[in-house]
Amino acid sequence: MISIDEKSTIKTLEIYLSEYRSIFKKRSFHIFILLVTAILSIQEVRSIKFIYDNFISKYWNKVLNSFYYFLSYTSFSVESLMFATVKIAVSLIPEELKANITIFLIIDDTLQAKFGDKFDCYSKLFDHTKHDGTSFLNGHCFVSLVINIPILFCGKIKYITLPVGYKLYDKSETKLEIAGKMIQNIMPLLVDSQVIVLCDSWYTKRPFLNLLKNYSNVSIIGAVRSDTSIYDLCSEPTGKRGRPRKKGLKLNIRDFEYTKEEDYYIATKKVLTNLFDEPVLVTVTTTDVDNFSSVRVYVCSVEPSNIQAFKNYVVFESETDINKPNLIPFFTYKFRWNIEVFFYQHKFFWSFGNYMVRNKKAIENYTNLLAIAYSFVVILPFIHKSFSKYKFQSPQETKNAVSYQISKELILGTFVQKIQKSKINEEALEAINSLIYLEDIS
Repeated sequence: MISIDEKSTIKTLEIYLSEYRSIFKKRSFHIFILLVTAILSIQEVRSIKFIYDNFISKYWNKVLNSFYYFLSYTSFSVESLMFATVKIAVSLIPEELKANITIFLIIDDTLQAKFGDKFDCYSKLFDHTKHDGTSFLNGHCFVSLVINIPILFCGKIKYITLPVGYKLYDKSETKLEIAGKMIQNIMPLLVDSQVIVLCDSWYTKRPFLNLLKNYSNVSIIGAVRSDTSIYDLCSEPTGKRGRPRKKGLKLNIRDFEYTKEEDYYIATKKVLTNLFDEPVLVTVTTTDVDNFSSVRVYVCSVEPSNIQAFKNYVVFESETDINKPNLIPFFTYKFRWNIEVFFYQHKFFWSFGNYMVRNKKAIENYTNLLAIAYSFVVILPFIHKSFSKYKFQSPQETKNAVSYQISKELILGTFVQKIQKSKINEEALEAINSLIYLEDIS
């Protein structure tokens, strides 16, 4: 597990980002650190030029074009950044717990409106969430992967949400293929743990599911269309001549047995589908069992009682009742909402849509730097004693504290550099240096 106990927040950030060192050359790595530091220090990142003019140029002797060049032409892959992020995340889990917990991977896509058609991959996209008279927007589509890491807290399990990264949808591959490759990229780091992928009905399709078949420790809990064909399990052999049926009779979800659970009527049944080769547990929810309104259907490819997180620990903020294993998939699927919260935070508080770079590589690199900065402020309270009070707090609150500390250190550091050039007593200089890391000294 990573543990950092540096007084300097800037030094702490550099030690943390050293986990990405092997991805870059020396000069590129320095620019990488400066960009992440700037993202954490500026309340609103309006553009690369904005953070250069208002932050970087004040403390470092770099030219603006070097940052644009870094984003557009430096030879590193976002896949390598994602791999390093997950490696850091997994290091938070004690080695002896890895075989006894569950890691959730959440996959989804998000749209970002952009004005002006000079951006790569710019297109007209369908947006089902718009309510302004049209269901389309002009801009970009990003496929994102988020990992939920379990932290042992007061003898219970509490999950933290970390963005793995973004991939820009350019229509050369389907979103299903992009999502599958993103998961395949990080799976070598997760072979010792049970992994459950949570996704909506867009991703519960064969092209995506087939990419995950090679991993015996990966299961799926996902929403499916309400008109998905489901079948009863195969009946016992009759002894008659001929090939036995591969599936039982086709089922109608209206005929399931529903029980009232809070605001929902819920039914579960072990069935066969065309999506999986093996039987799966299907869960159907509705708010009105008579009119059959607001119907949602979910499939679970793992036996609910075998989900390690609920089997071995009590999970904070989970409504799962181990005495009702048939309801576990429904309540587990609620973890998928974490990616929606993350999207909201990144767009409204982390300036996600403010990129002013045009080519595909630069856009992807910029958004993945945001993801790295976000991961840092979530992980920081677990690896640094001075920030431990921010555990499980809003990432924005931690970012504000980090921003304050970085600004304070840079201001006082610049002040010390200036007085070092003038004639000053040695004892006075040592006293000033010792004050730099004291709280509220600035």
